[in-house]
Amino acid sequence: MNTVLIKKWALVIFGLFSIAIFSQSKTILSSEIRWKAYKTLRAESLSHFGTVNLKVGNLIFNGNDLAGGSFIMDMKTIDAADMNEDPKMKKMLENHLKSDDFFDINKFPTATFQIKSVKKINKNGYNYQVAGILTIKGISKNISFPVKVSQSSSIYTLTSAQFTFNRKNYGLKYNIFEDMLISNDVEINVTINAK
Repeated sequence: MNTVLIKKWALVIFGLFSIAIFSQSKTILSSEIRWKAYKTLRAESLSHFGTVNLKVGNLIFNGNDLAGGSFIMDMKTIDAADMNEDPKMKKMLENHLKSDDFFDINKFPTATFQIKSVKKINKNGYNYQVAGILTIKGISKNISFPVKVSQSSSIYTLTSAQFTFNRKNYGLKYNIFEDMLISNDVEINVTINAK
């Protein structure tokens, strides 16, 4: 094996060794995942919003820099908070969202997001652009959005910009007549605290 090849392999091994040493996985302490969807007219009075719980997840850092992360959402916990004052209608809407008309939680009880790349930015208060794979109902699509990561003592907080995904790309479709009245875009906001 020639000297040049030995040096190349040494650099690769050193790089992998450095990543192993300096990468740290932070456990999620708390989270808030908020969703909002509209009728086609996108009027606030025709919107629904709520939350879904994070089942498990982590954030990965190289030093103090965000490097990755993975998250599993518990779709059985999807909540229609806008209907809190009408428990009967709230339950009906939540059951509808959980049914095979939409998230089909009996077959697909979780959704996942895996960060695949992170880029430092400085735009509108956000310091990273994350890109990854969002999987809903077994369908995986690339998605990217800005986040702000801050640190207070040993706690890291990640706050996303509002981003959207197209529900039809993930098979979230109702019957053809009702479906025409629903906007394709679902808005998401995420806040995560990790240590």
